[in-house]
Amino acid sequence: MTPGSNRPHEVVIVGGGISGLAAAYYLEKQAAQASLDLSIQLLEADRRVGGVIRTERSGEYLVEAGPDSFLATKPAAVELCQQLQLAGALIGSNDERRKTYVWQGGRLRPLPDGLLFVVPARVWPMFRNDLLSPAGKLRLALGPFLPPLERPAEDRSVAAFIARRFGRQVLERLVEPLLAAVYGADVDTLSAAAALPQLVAIEQKYGNLWRGLPHARSEMLSRASRSSSGAIPQALFMTLRNGLGELVECLQKALRRTQLVTDAAVCGIRRQGRGYCVEHARGAAAASAVVVATPAPAAAQLLRPVDAELAGLLGGIRYHSSVIVALGYARRDLDHPLDGFGFIVPRTENKCLTACTWVSNKFPFRSGPEEILLRCFLGGSRNPDLLERTDEQILSATLRELGEAMQLRATPRLVRLYRWEKRMPQYDVGHLGRCEAIGACLKSHPGLALAGNGYRGVGIPDCIQSGAAAAAAVLAYLESTQ
Repeated sequence: MTPGSNRPHEVVIVGGGISGLAAAYYLEKQAAQASLDLSIQLLEADRRVGGVIRTERSGEYLVEAGPDSFLATKPAAVELCQQLQLAGALIGSNDERRKTYVWQGGRLRPLPDGLLFVVPARVWPMFRNDLLSPAGKLRLALGPFLPPLERPAEDRSVAAFIARRFGRQVLERLVEPLLAAVYGADVDTLSAAAALPQLVAIEQKYGNLWRGLPHARSEMLSRASRSSSGAIPQALFMTLRNGLGELVECLQKALRRTQLVTDAAVCGIRRQGRGYCVEHARGAAAASAVVVATPAPAAAQLLRPVDAELAGLLGGIRYHSSVIVALGYARRDLDHPLDGFGFIVPRTENKCLTACTWVSNKFPFRSGPEEILLRCFLGGSRNPDLLERTDEQILSATLRELGEAMQLRATPRLVRLYRWEKRMPQYDVGHLGRCEAIGACLKSHPGLALAGNGYRGVGIPDCIQSGAAAAAAVLAYLESTQ
């Protein structure tokens, strides 16, 4: 917008997942507070917005095609729900039934108590558990007495970080399957600084991880106690009573100055004067500022004409694909006791499954009282070619392995299979340094911002936070041009 013009600033957001929607929402909100006139156009290649967040109802089953919840310890999602008048719809996981199993050695073994950020904060609960062998328990017990490790100047893999502090079995049977369920990544290449920042920070603060873990655990328990009196129930995971699709719907309804354009795949972004031109399937849009809220490789392709170095950095962030298989059963058909949230699968078991959630235990209102809903996860770094298989092949492998793990032989009443191609970012060693370099490149392009799960967190709260941060950066730039 030129000085003295009464026309609003034009902003284009590329990508209508939760990151792009959050960017639009916070742009509108912050612009209103700053009395800045904006016109926002959000371009989405698909026929619907929401990205991987999609809720379906089939009879008495409420099925999530993508994520089914978010961590309550990260406030961005809860705060957004409150702002959208959804606080009354928030429900917490049934944490009194929160028990997770590890499929190891042909059995479902309970995850030991006393874990903190996926590692044992105490040795004795591991000794009472049969997840580790006697040799693995001995190696773990020696951990607190080993000399402190020299702190490397550079990032290292999760495998290197964990194995040297807790032993190989803790890595393979505990840490790897827990992280695979979140990142779908290979722990041999996954960045410890990006995936386990709390543990890295504890070690840096106390000089020794074993010395710092009791302090960190005490601080967490103290914070939990102080927050337990809040209006919203404190649970590890939170969701919405009618599914996370409700968050997307409410975000859409809350947007007043944003035009949502679907079936509008963006094919290029280039500089145009002091602003940008965004070319898409339905035409082109001139903009003073642009937020690119797509997976990093797609952002790389779009931004290559703007900055080849930036595009190279973005293109270096790898993504894996995944599949979610939702299965509904009559409760009477399950002989296996469902006394927990589900199970995770170490890669050493050589299975297709990475995890299975017993949804009806984790959250109420996801199935009728006589039904059970399961969600199975496959893919990631373990099965990079998974999407080349047919639905029938994937379903057959899923049912076979559920039969092995849970002795489940019944025919499911409900089957839903969701394919997510290249949606899981891989935070390889050096990822945070790459993000810093991306940020440095962006400084050369005022009005350009990035959002999404490819940078500083893969969960819903992280994506919302990235959208809010992109909105703040764009607004600061637009105010500076006034």
